[in-house]
Amino acid sequence: MPVVLKIDPHRRVVHSAFYGRITDAELLGHHKSIASDPDFNPRFADIVDFSDVTDPAITESAVAALAANPSLFSSSAVHIVIAPATVVFRLGARFKELARSSRPNFHVVKTRAEAYKLLPGGNKPKSGQH
Repeated sequence: MPVVLKIDPHRRVVHSAFYGRITDAELLGHHKSIASDPDFNPRFADIVDFSDVTDPAITESAVAALAANPSLFSSSAVHIVIAPATVVFRLGARFKELARSSRPNFHVVKTRAEAYKLLPGGNKPKSGQH
């Protein structure tokens, strides 16, 4: 799967960085990796980074299906999607609209710097991490 999952218990952040070509199945199946990670905590912040995606083969129906599923995270968790590409940004905005009741703290931004500013306490990663 074209995604790197890093969970930082100290900073209380789940960071998923997708890269290359990403499909509906890969996007929809990623929650299994998060849920099975022993460091996962539903109260952590959630960053999903699409900065390195070169071929976003994601449909609006997959976004709707993802939004219809219950979140792995608590209702107070901050969710941030980093989407520099216009098509992915639009899909993120659509997800935000569809999931507003289940994920009230959902943000779509264009850059990592914007994302880190939204983390509780400004939990910026160490240099070299993303």
